[in-house]
Amino acid sequence: MSMNQCGILFDMDELLVDLHEIWTAAETRLLEAMGRSFDPELARKYKGLNARDLAAFVYQAVRPAGSVTDYQRIMQEALVKEYAGGPIRAMPGAVDLVRRLRGLAPMAVASGSPAVGIDRAMTRLGIRDCFDNIISSEAVARGKPYPDVFLAAAAMLGATPSRCLVFEDSIHGVRAAIAGGMKVFCLPSDPADSFDGLATRVFKSLADVTVDDVRAALGKL
Repeated sequence: MSMNQCGILFDMDELLVDLHEIWTAAETRLLEAMGRSFDPELARKYKGLNARDLAAFVYQAVRPAGSVTDYQRIMQEALVKEYAGGPIRAMPGAVDLVRRLRGLAPMAVASGSPAVGIDRAMTRLGIRDCFDNIISSEAVARGKPYPDVFLAAAAMLGATPSRCLVFEDSIHGVRAAIAGGMKVFCLPSDPADSFDGLATRVFKSLADVTVDDVRAALGKL
């Protein structure tokens, strides 16, 4: 496989799949274990982090009794449990776009969700076979906003990072893609976040993204 080829990388949570209920339930369980209630304002600050880093972030903010590793375990176990029984719904335009992009370039999912959750969600949406690889940022040394997961995904595809296009919804994810030297299409999940001057292009929905948009971006890589 040539190391000079393009790659298309997708985040998953709130980009391909509406997982708000699943993550909120797991985050609520984490905060309850710390003796706190779910805090939407705090949630905005850690959005886009994987379970491990999210628990560490909340631990530093709340300073509960116990060790950070205890809470990381609670968060990861709660998230896996929610994936097993919680709602998994595609974001508007996601399934159609992924299927239309299949074959344009090798594709991977690079998400902060646990690998078992990524696989389960993509399978339930009927698009698992559209992706050459999936990878969780729990499998790399540093989660988003560091570029490790995107760089690992590119390597799995045999793609040069500078020839990769990333789809993201969070500020942490966009910064991770940029840090990896990649182009990035952003579909903001939080309208309060500003991506001006960061993302290559900003869209309101995956339903608005065309194959020609992607082909043009890849052609400029």
